Amino acid sequence: MNRRKLFLNAITDVQEPDIATCAMIIAGEFQPGLDVHAELGAIDSLATEARSFPVVDAASLVEFLSVEKGFIGNSDDYYSLSNSLFNQVLTSKRGIPITLALVYLSVVRKLKSDTHALSAWGINFPGHFLVAVRDDKGEHLLDPFKGCLVSKDECYSIIANLYGRQHEPDDRYFEPADSRLLLRRILENLKAINLQKGHATHAMACLDYQLMLYPNADDLLQQQTDLLKYLRDKDQPGESRLQ
Repeated sequence: MNRRKLFLNAITDVQEPDIATCAMIIAGEFQPGLDVHAELGAIDSLATEARSFPVVDAASLVEFLSVEKGFIGNSDDYYSLSNSLFNQVLTSKRGIPITLALVYLSVVRKLKSDTHALSAWGINFPGHFLVAVRDDKGEHLLDPFKGCLVSKDECYSIIANLYGRQHEPDDRYFEPADSRLLLRRILENLKAINLQKGHATHAMACLDYQLMLYPNADDLLQQQTDLLKYLRDKDQPGESRLQ
């Protein structure tokens, strides 16, 4: 089946699309011949190992994925396309905040299907995607890029390091990100990389997927208009920070 049709089927008539499946379909857009279902087997394997580890709370989740399995941020080659392709992140165990968050979320959702007490959700933190984890001790914040639990104060330090200034505490920074928003941010990163490399047709593909998620988003429709003009005029856009 056509990848676009697979993606549309995965997000239609569901409140929360399966993020792992959708992210793997997106990865296949840039890797012809990628077997989505076969690649998703890596998540099943991680979940099986997590049960045996055992992962029982936020701390053991971090220890399993960051220490035992070695998933960590790719500081040496942050803007590499591979950091935004889910199958390659699962293989290399290197990525950017949002794709590493996807690993954590996917594993926890597999565990939760076994009536596991652990739950997790994405946090739409500016410039640096985070994960929130709830266990029998309460709620915790997790930085998947560094592979550690963090406090809110430490999160504000992340913003200061990214933007060069302190920010006043604001609970809006910690709002949950649903599946659609997470996928939109992954696509935003892929779009930025491809624009920076001058691959406008690949950037347009990212927009196509974003518009499937948010068909009435004025900003995306405007980007589509601008990118079509770019394709005509052969301009070169710039680079933006990956999240």
